[in-house]
Amino acid sequence: SSTAALYGTGLISSRQWNALQASFMQLTGASPSLQTYKTELDYLSRVPGWSDSLLRFYFNQSVEHLAEIEPLTRNYMHDRLRGSPLLFCAAVLDSLIEDANMNLGIRHEFFGRTVSGGMRGLNPGLARGVLMLPQKGESMTKLDPEGIYVLPATTAELSPVAGIVTAREGNALSHLQLLARNLGIPNVVVDKRLLPGLTEKEGVSVVLAVSPRGVVKIDEDSPKWDQVFIKEAKPAEALIRPDFKKLKLKKRTIMPLERVRATDSGRIAGPKAANLGELNHQFPEAVTDGLVIPFGLFRSLLDRPIEPDGPPVFRWMQDQYAILQNMRDEPEKLEQATEHFLNRIHEWIVNADPGEKFRKQLRAAMDKIFGPDGSYGLFVRSDTNLEDLPGFTGAGLNLTVPNVVGFENIVRAISRVWASPFTERAYAWRQAYMEDPEHVYVSVLLLKSIPADKSGVMVTTDLESGDPGWLSVAVNQGVGGAVSGEGAEELRVNVESGKVRLMAQAAEPLRRVLPSEGGVKKIPVIETDTVLENNEIAHLVKLSKVLPDRFPAQLDAQGKPVPSDIEFGFYQGRLVLFQIRPFLESTYARQSHFLNALDQGLERVQVSKIEMDKIPMEKSQ
Repeated sequence: SSTAALYGTGLISSRQWNALQASFMQLTGASPSLQTYKTELDYLSRVPGWSDSLLRFYFNQSVEHLAEIEPLTRNYMHDRLRGSPLLFCAAVLDSLIEDANMNLGIRHEFFGRTVSGGMRGLNPGLARGVLMLPQKGESMTKLDPEGIYVLPATTAELSPVAGIVTAREGNALSHLQLLARNLGIPNVVVDKRLLPGLTEKEGVSVVLAVSPRGVVKIDEDSPKWDQVFIKEAKPAEALIRPDFKKLKLKKRTIMPLERVRATDSGRIAGPKAANLGELNHQFPEAVTDGLVIPFGLFRSLLDRPIEPDGPPVFRWMQDQYAILQNMRDEPEKLEQATEHFLNRIHEWIVNADPGEKFRKQLRAAMDKIFGPDGSYGLFVRSDTNLEDLPGFTGAGLNLTVPNVVGFENIVRAISRVWASPFTERAYAWRQAYMEDPEHVYVSVLLLKSIPADKSGVMVTTDLESGDPGWLSVAVNQGVGGAVSGEGAEELRVNVESGKVRLMAQAAEPLRRVLPSEGGVKKIPVIETDTVLENNEIAHLVKLSKVLPDRFPAQLDAQGKPVPSDIEFGFYQGRLVLFQIRPFLESTYARQSHFLNALDQGLERVQVSKIEMDKIPMEKSQ
């Protein structure tokens, strides 16, 4: 078979080859269900991406180095794939997927023509906007919020956009993907074969639709779409609505993490610290030492004058927000004024001395919890009242300064974290979804550095099907292994049986480690097909089973229970927990009549059978 040829020529690994054999076994019966047929073909359609990632793992660094001398070097991997058995394999897969789609009555559409494969929906949503390709050197933090962008891959620094089309998906549990899923921003991965058809439409207004089950439509915008968007208008109500009545801004004592509970969320600290404090209470063996700097200490900083004889910073901010609000009908002036406001407040906070009283309290708390200065590193993590909420995840928007060593360095990192909500990117993501913008309060979580051997993210549901009986896991070697969009090992784990399905193999050539002098260093990964070992997967399954009984339920904006999104690591075989938040999906995208209509075929014929001895493209009964 063509997959055997791919294995023989080194374009898929032995682990991937074994995973494919397990998939083929599902199709060897005389009459598998149409649902099984479609599910397995969708799984097999990952093979081209696997081969591309494997080549990038081994050759990308060398290619980029040589491309400085000869840019044509960048064609190497593309030419290698086109001259391999993958071309034939992809053609066969496309024909079989087209057969499955025809039997299901579903169609991927690409500018007016039906395509069988080559497109895979990641996040559901519906958007219209101008199709844009970032120019070389263009900042990813200043993109047009109404543009639909074609990107080589998702990046952690992406500013808010209307829709995302990528040539490589990174991993489905990165901070950016979680944020886009929460806000209903459609995201689709397209095969390189379709990229020329996209690039020639640069500057054209298009519509991007991705259904909850991954059916994709990309079309030129026209009046025929007006009625769809009128009927499918997004609700205007804000998603970010923290309970300001809970705030205890007079609480200005730095607290050990072990004394913080989930009920402190939005009261003295953000949900990140509060939830981790609850995890520390329930799973003390899995959470490292930490300190929580409460909202009140940040708020006290804002009582100082913005300049000598000037108003307090907080009152000045209120005045500035009022001015910006009055500029809504003058977009160019608004953009300039917003940039000036953000630059000034960010610079002021970064450079403001927190004072001797703060330093004395901080030093005493650190000596007590962490030990002698310089003998440890800390992750200095932002934790605002506007993230990890029932309606807004805010994943990755604000600053974490990793592995800071030395008291004065930690003080400077705290100031940078206090200022981080006032970067252009963080402001742009949250501003369209909140009211009362001056009430952004920052607590800071100081977490002792753990040199994790591997780390990642786990969501307690199947991302594709929504089945709560599965875990979705993304993990890489080293520290911070899956949150920034890296090519991670992605798994689906059945909670009851322990069955593991490989969705993607780790494809990052470098891992992050924590030097004793502070900061983060990248070194080559240990070459292996597998990141998580079986006993480590068993630890995650056990955690998912006991979590509902030992941790308060995660809720959405309607008060309904939702899955948990957990950041974890393993250090010397021991499970370490770094964060837990609600896993939020856009209610608008999930309940859209138009998007769900694209999935009707998938719901209608789940019990139909496929006769495997018949010729594909003949409609099955």
